[in-house]
Amino acid sequence: MHCHSCVMLTETELSSVSGVQSVHTSLQKRIVTLRVSSDKTREQIMEVCNVVLRPHGYTLSFEMERSEKKLSEFIVAVPFAVVFIGLFLFLQKIGLFHFGMKGTVTYGMAFGVGVIASVSTCMAIVGGLVLSIGTTYAKEEKTARPQFLFHAGRLIAFFVLGGFIGMLGEVFSIGATATLLLSFITGLVMLVLGVNLLDVFHWSKRFQIVMPKALSKHAFSITKMNHSFTPFLVGVATFFLPCGFTQSMQVYTLTAGGFLHGGLLMGTFALGTLPVLASISFGSFSIAKSRYAGTFLKTTGIIVIFFSLFTLSTSLALTGITLPTVSSSRDMSLVQKNVYIANGVQVIAIKAGEGYSPKTTVAKAGIPTIIRFTTNGSLDCSSSIRIPSLNMSRFLDLNGTTDVDLGIPKAGLLGGMCGMGMFPFSIDFK
Repeated sequence: MHCHSCVMLTETELSSVSGVQSVHTSLQKRIVTLRVSSDKTREQIMEVCNVVLRPHGYTLSFEMERSEKKLSEFIVAVPFAVVFIGLFLFLQKIGLFHFGMKGTVTYGMAFGVGVIASVSTCMAIVGGLVLSIGTTYAKEEKTARPQFLFHAGRLIAFFVLGGFIGMLGEVFSIGATATLLLSFITGLVMLVLGVNLLDVFHWSKRFQIVMPKALSKHAFSITKMNHSFTPFLVGVATFFLPCGFTQSMQVYTLTAGGFLHGGLLMGTFALGTLPVLASISFGSFSIAKSRYAGTFLKTTGIIVIFFSLFTLSTSLALTGITLPTVSSSRDMSLVQKNVYIANGVQVIAIKAGEGYSPKTTVAKAGIPTIIRFTTNGSLDCSSSIRIPSLNMSRFLDLNGTTDVDLGIPKAGLLGGMCGMGMFPFSIDFK
């Protein structure tokens, strides 16, 4: 078992078996405990249980199966992951992953995370639901309509409920510091997910953050309803199921700052899951049953760990925890050329567009200071800035200059970032 989706799925399916009174699944020990009232033998009961579990890729046995850690799969996984990460960095450089409203949300990134989720942790439970819907309605010679309803319900729910999460964050006025904290939590959630996908350190599964079990079970129980619109409701319910990627995106959506931003973020994420889930719906696509499943999941794990470290490093850098950027004396002299005094005010000139230039600035402490950002049609993440230590968030003008007043800064390192946290900048006041 890989994650809490496995727990939810196995417990729900086994609870439907005749004679089963209670089910308890331990993800850490990989053990399912059943309390059964039946005249059948233990072997017969286990076989009946395996009948309902095999379609989802699970089997039960009385002896603990020794899972072989195929480290050789990393020989293929690492090069594929490196190529993907290199492509991502290239696309980020040209701005493709920074399209969004005023730079606050990177919808390209949300779509990419959705694709990764659909072929890893989300496939376990959502893919199982898709297959269950297909099997149930195939008996009634209805195949296409239920699947369309399911995917429509999923996309609509993620947009609407994501919008409400974004609106909730706006109502409670989540500031820059809280945004930084949520970004840090998102990075940690994704780091645990990535490590679990490597399937090397089984103990890491205990650190997974999950939605309350009662809520997830109630959402999953909708699948047992018998109604023509049940597939639509099941699609809506997937918003509440224990997929770590979904939960990490839900946490970040609190920082979206409004209904539309939040809805588009979660909606784009759901759209990213659509190609794979639709392939499951209308075909026999299944990575889990492929002989390359281990290699694929390890590749995905490495990519997810990269994204998590990318997020965490940015968050930590802005708090001054990470080591300062190493620069040569020549670089330092160049950096200081963007600082000058005008009418008794220290002006720090920084260009915004595909990041900030220069990234590091040395300036004087104890005098009135402003940062003068210059933009030239920038629509990427750098078109908005956040300075967590000052609880400050600002949108920059599309073209021209935008002045940000820092007051009279004290000696120390001041960190800032773009709206999404992808591009950092820092000012070292001496």
